[in-house]
Amino acid sequence: MLSPLSACPDRLRTWTACGLLLLLLLPGLASTATAGDVLVRPAQDTLTAVEMNHGDELQFRLKTGRVVRLELLDTGAAIVERVTPGGIVYRFWLDLRIDGERLTLERFVCSQECFYEPYVVNGLRIWPDMVQEVFDLVPVRYPGLGNLRCVPRKDARLAVQDATLRICPDPTVPWLDEQQNTLDVGRCYNGDDCYLGPYLGEACHVGLDLNHPKGSFLFAPIRFDTHQYFNSLERGDNNNRWRGIRRWPNGDVWALQTHHLIKLLTPIREPLAQGAKYASSAGVHVGSHEHTHYEFKIGRPRTPRAEATAEDLASFAWPVDFDSETEIDGADPEVLHLDPWIIFWQIFEDRKDRDKQIRAQQAPLAPSVPGQAVRFSAAGSRAGEGRTFTCSWTFGDGGFAIGPQATHTFAQPGVYPVTLIVNDGEHSVAMTQRITVSGPAVDGPVLALTAADEPSFRPLPAGATVAYGATVELTPHTLRILTRPTHPRPAARTLLLQNGSSARPLPPAKVRIADGGPCDWLQATTADVDGQPALRVQVDATGLREGQYLVLLEVDCPGALNSPQAFRVLLDVPAAAPRERQLIDDRDPGFFATPSFWVGHRFFRCPESRRGQGGFYRTNGARAEAGQFVRFTPDLQPGKYRVSLSKATPFSPAAQFDVRVKHTGGETIVRMHPGDSRTIGEFAFAAGNDGFVEILAAGSKGLVMADAVLFEQP
Repeated sequence: MLSPLSACPDRLRTWTACGLLLLLLLPGLASTATAGDVLVRPAQDTLTAVEMNHGDELQFRLKTGRVVRLELLDTGAAIVERVTPGGIVYRFWLDLRIDGERLTLERFVCSQECFYEPYVVNGLRIWPDMVQEVFDLVPVRYPGLGNLRCVPRKDARLAVQDATLRICPDPTVPWLDEQQNTLDVGRCYNGDDCYLGPYLGEACHVGLDLNHPKGSFLFAPIRFDTHQYFNSLERGDNNNRWRGIRRWPNGDVWALQTHHLIKLLTPIREPLAQGAKYASSAGVHVGSHEHTHYEFKIGRPRTPRAEATAEDLASFAWPVDFDSETEIDGADPEVLHLDPWIIFWQIFEDRKDRDKQIRAQQAPLAPSVPGQAVRFSAAGSRAGEGRTFTCSWTFGDGGFAIGPQATHTFAQPGVYPVTLIVNDGEHSVAMTQRITVSGPAVDGPVLALTAADEPSFRPLPAGATVAYGATVELTPHTLRILTRPTHPRPAARTLLLQNGSSARPLPPAKVRIADGGPCDWLQATTADVDGQPALRVQVDATGLREGQYLVLLEVDCPGALNSPQAFRVLLDVPAAAPRERQLIDDRDPGFFATPSFWVGHRFFRCPESRRGQGGFYRTNGARAEAGQFVRFTPDLQPGKYRVSLSKATPFSPAAQFDVRVKHTGGETIVRMHPGDSRTIGEFAFAAGNDGFVEILAAGSKGLVMADAVLFEQP
């Protein structure tokens, strides 16, 4: 019979035994925190991979000489959803202290968010690669093939780079001959073979599998010093597995691998030029989907670069015998697996530059203090070829600015996401970087605009995961109002004038039209809402022709920091009448989900009957967090509507959650038990988009599905 201690997982058992020993032998040290290791790394022309334990600190010196200090405080992982049959969606996180301020980075695996924008904090680009807790949830697939090397040797593994530098000095070219500049998680074999995705819902898959037709050609994304199969059908293996080796001048060695190749097209054991067509693929031992498997590994000198001599780097070489997997994954040199997405990310960024596509680019940020004006620049941004562009900024604290340069002052300490949105009239793209602000809060008034029911005024969470290539769905600080001839005067919108400092009240506000006027259809007046200064925005579209009308307004509280603040009012007067029956799901303009929380899968093995409305739904992962919601906003004719959740949504029988309905009579909260009934109720709505339905995570029980809402007249 196992003792309670021996029944614990190995890592927990080890820490428990150590703790008991310390309590028995060294009581004076039991309550003393032990400082971790300090890892010193300079920026170089290839990205740096590091593994860290809790308490370790990375001191990374940027090209400017400024040092970014990153301490790993804690890590964790949890399953978001287990779909049977189908797969597992999980999330993991790293709690960090960066330049003195706490920030949690979170990643999702087996959702589109696994192809993510790297985090940029104080000029440091960060790819959070993996944490140990993931492998307590899901084991590694095929551990006998050396795949256990993908498990971090410490609590976490991440890759970092100076945000002004590329991941490598050479421009990259496409690995696959495809034109899209993103990856679709639904193409990852069964939708589950992204990097460390649980294959068949059972074990972590080490590389990245992408489905594409048999015979597709592969191209060298960088120049390789040598290349060859390390497994092959010819020598009796069950697969053709290829590896290309590149040794960089700084001593790093990269290994890029592709498996399931049909035929090599270039001589082996010779240099391979960048862009060379080196193989046909997706045709050997592919299983149920024709695909290619991708891996990315970095070998690094055992001597830290900060201490390595030129002789150390010159003598460092990766064994290239190719006949033994252990030689590529041996302990000397140290080899770190990284997500192949990093390579694809750079490929897509380079192709956008070559094609002169629209880009949002910010100058790097440095740490700041409360009360200090920070300047922001969109230098490097561009429109699509032949176009001009406009810039909008949000600062993560309710602040907003327009123009290629902006100045903003943060009032409180913390970490703030600064987002630049570039619009060229055809496309909008965004870039977010974070800035740390440390020190005592300012004691003077600070102006910010907030609006509880306006998604475009909601700040992005500081640690939010942003899916690469995600569409910019909301223009920030914009009231979008829709009117009908039967309802030309919709309900007034309210903006609160938030004071970023509680020490002194805001001065009286003045509001004016800054651009787009004069306009007789708009009225903005100051008001008092529950003792807080506010603005009431009322439109009257009587007599207006169909079309869109845009006005920029400016609110000024003289003497307050960050005053004046601007916001837009976009009035939409459509020609077509709305339908009497509307089904709003995640593909519609009326859908909004709070970012970096609601995620969904694309599992191929999941039966169509359980994939949700339109084949996709999102879930909260059984997290009942306040402030997280999904909104469905219809464009309706006036009248009474029966409102219900979609019959296609695969709700868990035990799920319970609140639904908030905004209608002409006010607001109603309905507790839903979708296993018993999908009907929310009957409500009266005005014409246009004044009303909405929200699924709330707060107070929920079990797994909540956010999928689609049906509005139909009885």
